[in-house]
Amino acid sequence: MNFCPTFAQTVPKILHTRVEILENVAVAERTYRLRFRVPGFSDIFTPGQFVMLRLTDTADPLLGRPLAVYRSDRKTDDVEAVYLVVGKMTAKLAQLPQKTPLTVWGPLGNGFQIPETENLIMVAGGIGQTPFLTLAEEARKYCKKVTLLFGAKSQSRICCMEDFLALGVEVQIATEDGSAGHHGFVTDLMTPWERGKTVIVSCGPRPMLQAVYRKAVELGNLPCFVSLESPMACGLGICYSCVVEYKKDNGTNDYVRTCVDGPVFDAYRLVW
Repeated sequence: MNFCPTFAQTVPKILHTRVEILENVAVAERTYRLRFRVPGFSDIFTPGQFVMLRLTDTADPLLGRPLAVYRSDRKTDDVEAVYLVVGKMTAKLAQLPQKTPLTVWGPLGNGFQIPETENLIMVAGGIGQTPFLTLAEEARKYCKKVTLLFGAKSQSRICCMEDFLALGVEVQIATEDGSAGHHGFVTDLMTPWERGKTVIVSCGPRPMLQAVYRKAVELGNLPCFVSLESPMACGLGICYSCVVEYKKDNGTNDYVRTCVDGPVFDAYRLVW
């Protein structure tokens, strides 16, 4: 069982191409699902990896934005990303119709490895469910049970749950305002699980990830791996805009790049 990234010295295969929007639709409050086609993408994609996306033929905004890969279809080569409108880039993206060109490069990052565990717990908050659909699809082949714990501000922010249910994933929901599911935080849904048979993975805002990590420790130091949502400018490890503090094997701390050394990290080795 090992989700911990190996900081590879070899350069992974990355596609850089111009695509056209096939679908760009609202799926929840301020939340959209984007679909485009990248031939050969699924052949080199690992669940948990992401793409960098840039608006074409404009310098405003100048830089691209990272988006987790929500779905990668091996039959059609269609790639889907689910994103939340939070700034200029995503606000402009949400207004783009079909056939609008975009520039995409990826897949990027280390992704997840298939867990050798009976019970996989996926804890997501905000838009953090997005890297877990492809992971769940693979994990269902090897795990006895896959569970998604999803937290949102309100019912209006909940989306994509039907896709997880269709895979046979158990879904539990928490909302901060109590409009759906448990009234409270998603970490409230983290109950005791059997050590040695349970792995936790999480994605969402950093305060939530820290709370998930602390809960994993409280429940008996359960294995816990997190996918970070660090801001990025290049996605290729060049700009060092996404560094995080990390505990090295020799006990000292250093900085690693989320885009190439992550985004998946062992939560016990991050400096919170």
